[in-house]
Amino acid sequence: MKLITLKHKQNNMQHQFITTSHDLSGLFNGVNLFSTLMRRIEEQSTIDPIRYDIDKYKGDAFEFFVELFLTINATDNRVGVYNYKPIPPDEDNGADGTGTNMFGNECVVQVKYRGNTDHLLTANEDHLMNLIGAGSLLGINYDMKDKKNIKHFVFTTAKSLHFYTDEQMFKGKVKCFGYEEFRKMVDNNIPFWNKCRELVMELDPRLQQVV
Repeated sequence: MKLITLKHKQNNMQHQFITTSHDLSGLFNGVNLFSTLMRRIEEQSTIDPIRYDIDKYKGDAFEFFVELFLTINATDNRVGVYNYKPIPPDEDNGADGTGTNMFGNECVVQVKYRGNTDHLLTANEDHLMNLIGAGSLLGINYDMKDKKNIKHFVFTTAKSLHFYTDEQMFKGKVKCFGYEEFRKMVDNNIPFWNKCRELVMELDPRLQQVV
């Protein structure tokens, strides 16, 4: 296993949602539950559907949250990804971001927002095979020698991967971090949500009132 070296950086959130959101601070102001964040995302997504497609808004908002989540929890092996960087929209070929796993290997990340938290993601319906293809283009493939060395990650508001997709198609080599996993880590985790608000505030001095 490679030695992990984490670089301490200033706020370097990169997702385009920073500049396209309807109300970035409003997503986090007073939020201390994952379900509340989802409700805020749903509410904001309907503000201007002509300018910003509803489903795209929800997806982009959650991708931004995942960037925050991975930045704040970079050293937590329950998550498994650090040095996360979102992939720009014009370079999106099936993955939403790249990072480094706990073994020090490059990995790819796909983010899926689903309003139904009991939904089980499937390779075909939810286009998960795109993650494998995107990884391959970057030279990121399954480690067939060490089953713990996961290089493909899915972060979602859905429940998890469908059993057939997980075990038969992906051979257990894709880690899914779903709704309940998020809840366990962030619900009533006040330091986490305060850090989210702090990072959001740093993105724009006009958001000083958030914290």
